[in-house]
Amino acid sequence: MEESLYQLQLDYLMLAREMVLAGQEQKALFSLGLTPEAVAILKKLPVQKIREIARRECVAFTPRFNASYWSRYLLSEPPADDKLACEYQARDLLMLISGSGNTA
Repeated sequence: MEESLYQLQLDYLMLAREMVLAGQEQKALFSLGLTPEAVAILKKLPVQKIREIARRECVAFTPRFNASYWSRYLLSEPPADDKLACEYQARDLLMLISGSGNTA
């Protein structure tokens, strides 16, 4: 395995573990795309095991948002007014997070 990929995976797993152990499970779920099962495992995993996992080619990314909806969101034009643009983006982001935007 390439050293930079190992380091990236190790950094990701260590950050995830730190967030979970600090009681920031919800933040880790959203920010890092962890599953509830991964959170439970990270609570118990020693650092040496995390290093072993990072060395393997088994860490995988799982997208959290419907790709079709996400691309429409990125391509859409927000209102010209800054306040309205922020409200528009916040509303759409909440729809994405809640899953109500997951219709293709």
